[in-house]
Amino acid sequence: MSDDYNEIEFYQAMQNAYILLTNKLTFDEVFDHNGCDLPFDVSNKVTKKEVNEIIDFFCEQEEYEKCSELKKAKELEKYNKNFINL
Repeated sequence: MSDDYNEIEFYQAMQNAYILLTNKLTFDEVFDHNGCDLPFDVSNKVTKKEVNEIIDFFCEQEEYEKCSELKKAKELEKYNKNFINL
């Protein structure tokens, strides 16, 4: 059961990353909705490597539309920002 919970939590973190990187919601909106687990540190700029890992994750999940949107965000460097200011 613990492994299932970790998988669900990890998927939610990746989903939140997708939402933020594609500008579907702001950090505050995601945080208010579900507490905002993320696979990266939001106080630092997201790296290209982290974006590639998120794209790879959604490709493995066969969620190709998300992969496409994330690749566009990567090309436009929409990820290259802090999501919160600390």
